[in-house]
Amino acid sequence: MAEPMFDPLAAELRNVIEQADPIPDSVLAAAKASFVWRTVDAELAELVTDSLLTASSIRSGSAARLLTFEGPGVEVEVEVADIGATRRLTGQLVPVAAATVVVRWSGGSVEAQADELGRFSVAEVPAGAVSLAITSTVDGAARSIVTSWVSI
Repeated sequence: MAEPMFDPLAAELRNVIEQADPIPDSVLAAAKASFVWRTVDAELAELVTDSLLTASSIRSGSAARLLTFEGPGVEVEVEVADIGATRRLTGQLVPVAAATVVVRWSGGSVEAQADELGRFSVAEVPAGAVSLAITSTVDGAARSIVTSWVSI
């Protein structure tokens, strides 16, 4: 979205400020690090099963990878399918519940909604390390869960 009619003026002012008084690298690093605290109260669901690591993982290259994360009173099952250079994640929350699921990676994130049966799907996730942040309401109280990071 373009800025209002002062777009060229705003761009010039931004340029002057960035050259005259740039933001110190330490301030940028601290600002980025502060985002970790958004989920400090979340419960951790750790990876307990990865079909890639099982003894019976001799399978065709087209088979989907299955991941299971477990935390206190919750399980997150995720199927990872390779779609060229990206991945499609299809998941199930146990116990079932509607929730907001955010798939996070180093360069960004994407949000999806899990339906009332706990099912969700996210396409075009870049290959690499990902983590899921899940927010649901259980008995009227908000509940946050984050999965450990895993490379897909």
